[in-house]
Amino acid sequence: MEGYLLKWTNYVFGWQRRYFILHDGVLHYCKEKGSSKRGAIHLDISNVFKHPRNPLRFYIDTGCTSVHLKAFTVSEAEDWYWAIRREQSDRTDAPRQNPKEIPISEIISGKIGEMWSVHAQIQAAIDLIPSNMKKHIPGLDKIISLTEQMKIIGSETLGIIEDAEKNHLKLWNEPPEVDIGGVEFDKVQKERVEAGYDIGIDDDAIDFVDAQSHISEKIEEIEVNLLVPNDLMPHRSCLPVLRNPRQKINIWKVIKDSIGLELSRIAVPVYFNEPLSFLQRFSEDLTYSETLVKAATCPDSCMRLAYVACFAVSSYASNENRTMKPFNPLLGETYELQRDGFNLISEQVSHHPPVSAIHVDHEKYWFSGMTQVKTAFKGTYLVVNPSGTFHVGLKPYNDHFVWQKPLSNVHNIIMGKIYLEHYGTVEMSNIATGDKAVIELKKAGWFERPSGEVAGSILDANGVEKYKIYGKYNEGMNIIEPITGDTTVAWKLYPNPDAFEHSYYFSDFALQLNLPPELVPGIAPTDSRLRPDQRALENGDIKFASSEKFRLEEKQRASRKILEETGEIHQPKWFEQRNDEWVYSGGYWEDKAKGCFTGCPDIF
Repeated sequence: MEGYLLKWTNYVFGWQRRYFILHDGVLHYCKEKGSSKRGAIHLDISNVFKHPRNPLRFYIDTGCTSVHLKAFTVSEAEDWYWAIRREQSDRTDAPRQNPKEIPISEIISGKIGEMWSVHAQIQAAIDLIPSNMKKHIPGLDKIISLTEQMKIIGSETLGIIEDAEKNHLKLWNEPPEVDIGGVEFDKVQKERVEAGYDIGIDDDAIDFVDAQSHISEKIEEIEVNLLVPNDLMPHRSCLPVLRNPRQKINIWKVIKDSIGLELSRIAVPVYFNEPLSFLQRFSEDLTYSETLVKAATCPDSCMRLAYVACFAVSSYASNENRTMKPFNPLLGETYELQRDGFNLISEQVSHHPPVSAIHVDHEKYWFSGMTQVKTAFKGTYLVVNPSGTFHVGLKPYNDHFVWQKPLSNVHNIIMGKIYLEHYGTVEMSNIATGDKAVIELKKAGWFERPSGEVAGSILDANGVEKYKIYGKYNEGMNIIEPITGDTTVAWKLYPNPDAFEHSYYFSDFALQLNLPPELVPGIAPTDSRLRPDQRALENGDIKFASSEKFRLEEKQRASRKILEETGEIHQPKWFEQRNDEWVYSGGYWEDKAKGCFTGCPDIF
């Protein structure tokens, strides 16, 4: 059995995707399929356990350490767990070593492996500290010195064990000299050497090879190249500081004088925010981007339209329970994202009215759009109207799909549990072929909670229905052939992260959007990751987040006043206006490759 799993590394880098191969009682793993081996877990001396609360997770206890693994689906986790159990049971008839006779080399190598792992984690944490802050941290020099001593001791001990191993090999290869009581001396020696060698350094569960690769892995991930895609960047499974999901906030204080006003003009306290900018929230539309890759492989134009229609619905998949407000982007603020084979750049191109523009490029498709989110309080609920047009192009077929998003309501603003509802009719067309889709997001009744139900029809250029789409925007979408009833899954909701409720209900995709800028090198000085108020909120410092939010807003007002006095108009850096739409004008990735962003506004 083989395939990808997530492997827990440490609290800095979290879960990392690795390719695992189960063969002959050993679970090997490497970074990608076909790449060099990074480690091996010998199941003869290990135990496997299911996680008591998370069905996606299981862990392997080697006696020296625990290796925590996570599958992408519950069925995958079950398959891996039972495959490992079967592999162990198939080998129970093989001779096993008495645990009391485990050689000292195994114990030492295991402990040194742990020490090397700790050293790598400490070094990674130290490297994350900005240079100008290191001198202000008491005792840091001593910590660095001690970690270096750990490394030296580990190296020296490893050398001693290697010398001992050579002696074992020498005894193994020497010819027999005498018989002792009818038993050949070389057989006795072989048994002794075999006992120390078969599960020694080379075959130890999570041994030195794994420990050393663990360190080199950290170095590779820290010393990233300027244009390393974000899907090779560190992966985290929760925010640095967890939030109480049942925290009570008195929203009435804010909205009692704001009924009928545009939300962007209301001074919202920072504790109503989630630690993401709207530009980052905008990028979550690409969470299920693989749906577009599927579309680009279909020769049937109506099937391609069905996939793109399901992709449009997927933009609401991660919205359930996301009732906190993202930070309003500052004028000129940008956000970049490289992952899943695409390059994404977005920019706040206007402040009044607030307009955000986005452009995504992939080998198989492109995606672009703009949104002017118009919001207003209606007493007990909030109406959200995302005005703007969205486009998708499928490069293999020169398709060009166009649509607009429906309305959304935020209910129970005053009393009860706040919840979101997306409803209305979406019409999508393929300009290249004339095919059309009509998608209905069903509105709940007066006393009903939104079900998330979606249904739609895919029509060819002659108005003939070719496919139906159905599902729920909070579960997944399917494509059905009306005559045969054949069903194709367009996308299915990804499992929620472990700390889902305590991390603002962020999806796994959302958790990666605001990684510290030290881990995403080469970003523009206007990138959302550099916002100090947003970063402070993510780190749980509400007081500093509030003061920084106020400072940034005042700085923006001062800049706008200067523009008004001089008669100048703000010109976006990466987008330009064409026929009432904002389109990408190019140049961002070229400047990033040069490592030089010039002419960017000072907004932070």
